[in-house]
Amino acid sequence: MKDNWTFKRQEGVWVPKVIVGDIREVIDFIPDNFIDCIITSPPYWMQRDYGHPAQIGREDKPEEYVKEIVGVFERLRAKLKRTATIFLNVGYKYLNGELILIPEMIALEMQKKGFTLKNKIIWWKPNAMPTPARDRLNEVYEPILFFIRDDGKEVHYFNLEEISEKPKTLEHYLRLLSIPPKDLLGVRVIDSVSERCKKEGKVVGVRYSSTLPLAVLVKWKNNGEEWIPFGDSLKSYPEEAKFTCPLCAGNLSSWDIKLSLANLHKVVCPECGAVLCNNPETFPIPVMKCEAKYKEENIQETIDYNVEVKKYVTKVPKSSKFLKAGLEELAMASPAGRLALVGEYLTIKRRWDIPQLLVALYLKYWRELRGIPIEEVEKKMGYSYTAGHWFRLDFGWWGKGGSIPRPTDWIKLKDLLKFNELYDSLVTEKIAVLQTVKPHEEGKNPGDVWEIMLEPYPEAHFSIFPTKLVEKALLVGCPPRGVVLDPFAGSGTVGEVALKHGRKAILMELIPDFVNLIKKRCDGKVEIIDVLKLKEVNYDK
Repeated sequence: MKDNWTFKRQEGVWVPKVIVGDIREVIDFIPDNFIDCIITSPPYWMQRDYGHPAQIGREDKPEEYVKEIVGVFERLRAKLKRTATIFLNVGYKYLNGELILIPEMIALEMQKKGFTLKNKIIWWKPNAMPTPARDRLNEVYEPILFFIRDDGKEVHYFNLEEISEKPKTLEHYLRLLSIPPKDLLGVRVIDSVSERCKKEGKVVGVRYSSTLPLAVLVKWKNNGEEWIPFGDSLKSYPEEAKFTCPLCAGNLSSWDIKLSLANLHKVVCPECGAVLCNNPETFPIPVMKCEAKYKEENIQETIDYNVEVKKYVTKVPKSSKFLKAGLEELAMASPAGRLALVGEYLTIKRRWDIPQLLVALYLKYWRELRGIPIEEVEKKMGYSYTAGHWFRLDFGWWGKGGSIPRPTDWIKLKDLLKFNELYDSLVTEKIAVLQTVKPHEEGKNPGDVWEIMLEPYPEAHFSIFPTKLVEKALLVGCPPRGVVLDPFAGSGTVGEVALKHGRKAILMELIPDFVNLIKKRCDGKVEIIDVLKLKEVNYDK
């Protein structure tokens, strides 16, 4: 029955499903294209004996153990969504004093079975258990193997911003990047977004409220002038566009749209299940909320067409060690050094980050409605083999094979295809952003070494997943509302973390005695599924 795989909600959270039994006997009953993420730590080879005749981990040879583990994932592959991720924690083992590279053995076999190894994450345990051995060093880390499905092109969920290390210097840079509005006069401006050819100009006017710059008036070198909104120096642009379902008003993120297209080949609302983008009334509606930081009556302007071009705006590059030292050769090896020599400027960026695949669907709908072939679009737009990329729905790393029309091209396309104004602002709005030295707004990539302490758990006599380790893998690898599977659930750490972060969890556990531990960790919010009933159901895939 499909109800076996429909998740229930209790007190606002998704209730984890707990299946007591052998994962190898249950795999065939899991729906295909269903799992978003696997986070698991199977029993290590020859580490413990749980006294169950079907247990994995007591094989005679490490090769036999590797075969069992890889066999589980090979059969699970069809159950994974195209965008799924796998985080597999497997420890090393010593045999007759020799280190057996079991994780690497598993990794090599997984690659043969249709998986791509993206990272070998090192889980460093600062409080690792000591060893009595005196002829080798103590083990203070374990690997976490990060896999995705190998489908020829990489299309997987990976939200790095969820685990990025936020800069500690943001407050310091906030002071350095505070710009009195009139100081923006004379700053160079470069625009490589609006039109086919790069434009350069300078700021000749500023619109502001109190000490907050709101917009700059740019005088372009060739001709013309233009008011452009001024961006927050510590904010990342383009900003992620958010949407609502036109049928149920439910929220849709860019990830919701991309994941749906990748896995279902259509846009489906995650709230109401309706298929979208099949007529003008069913395209996701953009939600663009801009915080009002000023009152209209307080807006002022200053304009000076004769202002001279200036090299620096903030205090940041002026304090550069490269500039002080005057070592031009050394400076060219560093972005900070180059900026100290070249100077600061404003760059024009798109205001909104809209999924290219959604734009392609939208343009494709209107082009087909008007009966205009791609070749005619190319001709009318004056391009050769360029306009076609606006209609591409193929996946590289999330639609990199396609592109979004420039603002000026969008206006011409609208005149040609006669589409509505739904996405006009998303595609055409621009913002001026200061190019200077500053921390990355979304934080630093945390790298593949994770320092995570072992966590005591007095209720169990076996090693458990630290919640912080599971949390990190879940946030980066499992989308909100996604389904995470732990085929070797143990005490249920994955279920506990999934409850906390709004994910749906399936917990498989061979040992019935561990169910009570899972219930405790999940605060009693679990749904127990009888394996025998699963086997009686002929699930309609």
